[in-house]
Amino acid sequence: MAGRIRGEVRFKEPLSFHTSLRVGGPADIFIVPYDLGDIRLALALAEREQLPVEVIGGGNNLLFGDRGYHGVVIKMEKCLGLVKFHGEEAVAGVGVELSALIREAVALNLGGLECLIGIPGTVGGAIAMNAGSTEGRLGDFVSAVHFLYSDGTLGEFKKGNGVLGCDEFCAPPGAVLIEARIQFHRRPQAEIQEEIKRRLKEKKTAQPIMTSAGYIWKNPLGEVAGRLIQNVGLNGKRLNGAEIFRTNPNFIVNRGEATAVDIKALMYIARERVQAEFGIALEPAIRIIGD
Repeated sequence: MAGRIRGEVRFKEPLSFHTSLRVGGPADIFIVPYDLGDIRLALALAEREQLPVEVIGGGNNLLFGDRGYHGVVIKMEKCLGLVKFHGEEAVAGVGVELSALIREAVALNLGGLECLIGIPGTVGGAIAMNAGSTEGRLGDFVSAVHFLYSDGTLGEFKKGNGVLGCDEFCAPPGAVLIEARIQFHRRPQAEIQEEIKRRLKEKKTAQPIMTSAGYIWKNPLGEVAGRLIQNVGLNGKRLNGAEIFRTNPNFIVNRGEATAVDIKALMYIARERVQAEFGIALEPAIRIIGD
């Protein structure tokens, strides 16, 4: 069945090649599908071999274990990368880069997603993690999503049925997100561009440019996770190649040769210190898979 897939099929592929943190052991089977037909074949292969499936996009906000993943990893970054605009609505495949979607919208005088500028990764990954900021999350702008089920059939979920709007997007068991309907609104192009320029400048000073993921922790209600970690004196704390970023301690950076164990250990230290000092249990904002 793997031989019928038109895209790429690799065995024991290092997941460190496919995550922004550059850590993670090998995946048993790693598939980069060419089209929807390949995704159907990949799901059928996993079902036949009784293997679990993980779907990834650009690999941001992901932490795979050092032992890798015993199953099938489907990388959607190069697949389903088209976006079509219909008035103030876009239908975007999960492989569309979020930054590219925003740029295309700006060219059509469509705004709304400016608060998401600078967030790396694909539309699919951003929806899966409900990426965003205190000013708005992608789920706020999504009216419906389309899924491919393991039996090859398609399904749609619309906002308001409990699927969208949560902190973490919950896909139906065994289903793969393939596209989303995203709402924009008319706005003068010059205004959008000015706001984007300002936001990117702010992000440049606050976020690391070296190897890292997005925010490690969710902000607790009424608090800022990075400020809590700073207040317990963990700015710049380092374990081997992993380091809590000094400027914004809600990031962990890979200074070179960091492992998933190093990163998890730093997360454990930060969580325990904040819990002991403030009685607040930090919740991970990144997905931890394996080990």
